[in-house]
Amino acid sequence: MKKRLDLDEATILLLLIFTFMAIFIKGVGPTSLIIALLSVATFLFGIFGAFVMQNRHNRLDALRETLRKDDALYLNIYKMSAIFGKKVQKQVQKLIDNYIIKTIDYYITDYNKAGKDFLKLYDYLKDLEVKTPKEEMAFSVISNRINEANINRRHIDLLARNNMLKFKLFTLIGLLLIILFSVFYINDNSIPSIIISVLLSTSSVTLLLVLRDMDSLFWKEQKWIWDPLEQLFNELDLIPYYPKDVITLKRIKLKKGTKIRAAYYPRPYPDFRGKKVKIEIVK
Repeated sequence: MKKRLDLDEATILLLLIFTFMAIFIKGVGPTSLIIALLSVATFLFGIFGAFVMQNRHNRLDALRETLRKDDALYLNIYKMSAIFGKKVQKQVQKLIDNYIIKTIDYYITDYNKAGKDFLKLYDYLKDLEVKTPKEEMAFSVISNRINEANINRRHIDLLARNNMLKFKLFTLIGLLLIILFSVFYINDNSIPSIIISVLLSTSSVTLLLVLRDMDSLFWKEQKWIWDPLEQLFNELDLIPYYPKDVITLKRIKLKKGTKIRAAYYPRPYPDFRGKKVKIEIVK
């Protein structure tokens, strides 16, 4: 699997590329037309970029909040199921584990494809046999929690598939190209001109890369996806589960000595045939 260029790596690469261009490519120099064009493009890029970024940030916050509510629901279901006995709790634990694993196997934009595993859990909980008043109380709580989880599941799916519209991306790219052209057109190879050209160009492209990460849901994924999932697995008395690629590509940082279940996928996504899960200790 090809390594994804993260924001830090991209920023350093951009600094190098734009520094080389600013030093070795001499522009015509400032003209009133280009200055006006740069001013307008920069203004529009800033305003429109801020609007799109706020929209993506709100989506990310809503998704993160819903996922954490979901975690609390499954933990509550697991704990309440103990009232029905260890055998039932063990089965509930297994069904929750299977469902969470499936949501991890799939990209978050394909969250709905884990629906079959959720329905297995849903059906099992709805068919629990109630024998005592205490079990009746627990059954009522569990029923409410699994119904809430079903609502959250649909909300998560809706948020995950709410990608940035293409026209917004193309508009930002178009404005960015105008900015880059104008910056290097007026660059006269003087020290101030080189510094301004490099900083403005790098900042503008980095902003677009931040939007890319937010839209693709890679933005700070350690904090809002992997850390809470590790906590949930531990609270469910399960070994944390991760795709091996996520670890290899350093999308997640794990403490040394942590016991994990690492999933290996021999076939291209989304073909999970031949998937192997190995218990490993993080080195």
